[in-house]
Amino acid sequence: MNKLILGLLLLSFGGVGTANAHPVSFQGATSLMSYNKEKENELLLTYSFDRSWAAGLSYFKMEDIEYTIPRINFLAKRWNNDDSQGNIYLSAGYGTERSFDENKGVTFGSVEADWESRKYYTSIQYNKFFRQDSDAVDRTDYEHTKGRLGVAPYLAEFNELNTWLIVQFDKVNDKPIETTQFIRLFYKNAMIELGAAFGGGWAFNYMVHF
Repeated sequence: MNKLILGLLLLSFGGVGTANAHPVSFQGATSLMSYNKEKENELLLTYSFDRSWAAGLSYFKMEDIEYTIPRINFLAKRWNNDDSQGNIYLSAGYGTERSFDENKGVTFGSVEADWESRKYYTSIQYNKFFRQDSDAVDRTDYEHTKGRLGVAPYLAEFNELNTWLIVQFDKVNDKPIETTQFIRLFYKNAMIELGAAFGGGWAFNYMVHF
């Protein structure tokens, strides 16, 4: 019975096709998300107070730079249709950046929009870390834009294994766009993604609700 209730909650509050790892989940949910590739790791722990608000803690490491950011996530808008759903999320936080054996204050801001059905989904996300000393000649703010397109090769119910094929496009500051292909496996409250970049390199993501 508890599993049935959990499944209904996830379907109601977490997305029609459970294709996306949302920063706000169902009320009372704790979510752990991790995004990893060569020289880059991110860990996000969130707790959803209700359908619209969640508190979280982010840890992000890129080469010699580490960010630790307490944050608030907000579901700004949701569109529910018969067979699809759209969402807009806003996130903000303030924490620390550690680099070159120094700690600096840093402000974080993010906006994310997605649309999904049981068959297709698309999303775009923009993240920025505003450094306190961003006027320094040798330091710039970190900006990351991520777009995704996904398709489910078959339709499955919540209590069955859901599979998605995903293409992701990443743009970081003035670097060239990086394209990565993923296979996503989603079963009940857990998800993993295995990916490979077109230019070489691996990617591994996971998410769990509990």
